[in-house]
Amino acid sequence: MSKEYERNLSIIIPHYNTPDLLQKLIDSIPHIEDIQIIVVDDRSDMHVDKLAELQVKYKDHVEFYRNDDLPKGAGTCRNIGLRHADGKWILFADADDFFVDGMYETVSAYFDSEFDEIFFKPTSIYFDTRELSDRHITFEKYINDYLENPTRENILKLKISLSTPCSKLIRHKLIRHYNIWFDEVLHFNDMMFSVKVGHYSKKIAVSEKVIYCIVRTTGSLTTQIGWDAYEIRLWEYLKVCDFLKKHYSLKDLKTMHYTCLGMLYRAVKSHYGIKKYILIIKVFYKHGIPLFSLGQINMDSLLQLVREMKAKRMNSKYMVRTFFL
Repeated sequence: MSKEYERNLSIIIPHYNTPDLLQKLIDSIPHIEDIQIIVVDDRSDMHVDKLAELQVKYKDHVEFYRNDDLPKGAGTCRNIGLRHADGKWILFADADDFFVDGMYETVSAYFDSEFDEIFFKPTSIYFDTRELSDRHITFEKYINDYLENPTRENILKLKISLSTPCSKLIRHKLIRHYNIWFDEVLHFNDMMFSVKVGHYSKKIAVSEKVIYCIVRTTGSLTTQIGWDAYEIRLWEYLKVCDFLKKHYSLKDLKTMHYTCLGMLYRAVKSHYGIKKYILIIKVFYKHGIPLFSLGQINMDSLLQLVREMKAKRMNSKYMVRTFFL
């Protein structure tokens, strides 16, 4: 190992108000000197006594930090973690998720490799029932598609379209060299980070092995999208699109499905109203982002979108004009 790094692996964990789940995550990580575990608390205001107990319990092998001065959010916490990381490789984990048995043996096989980024399959469960969830399906599909047919389209979907930083082993040197940081906003803070890492990763590997379990909980940020939250997501998404336009062709952009359709669909599902839908379309038009790509359109999704628009009493003629401006 290079003298630049003290150990092989740093695992960075942002935390907010879920110390019981955080404990499960910490316990899923081997407590060995080769792994640096970094927890950054985002000014928790609930269960602080329990968090203090964890800090005492794990003080010998977990580094605890607190986001006191910077904006709240997982992006800020992850940036704090990156400033303290001394591992040759970086893994990210959310405090309510956990690693599966044998994850260290799986990732350590790549410690001496020349890859920049290694993708591993995740799985997912519902918090209440422990039954299989669908949070991992897209990630798994992109991996399967790449393994079956490593075309440019499948490579781009894997490297660029997966916005989560989790279940990926990332070379720390690459992050430092290209000065890649998380956006310090509450929503979509990991999108630009993941896109830049994917863009600058020249050598990648893809594994069928599962190392990470996503836990789906009621009321999480992924299920609550008010307009204020949506607006943050919208501008973060547009920043990513602008970055991709500078580095990729319009054909690649459509292949990766960086179009208006997904964000418009989220808006319709959240019932923001016609004025907001028009605003969204105008913003994408101004940025030169396509309204949709043919690969995104299938009859089921289109009919569902039509039904939801009709449910909000949108005129069907207006809908057709909107999609084909």
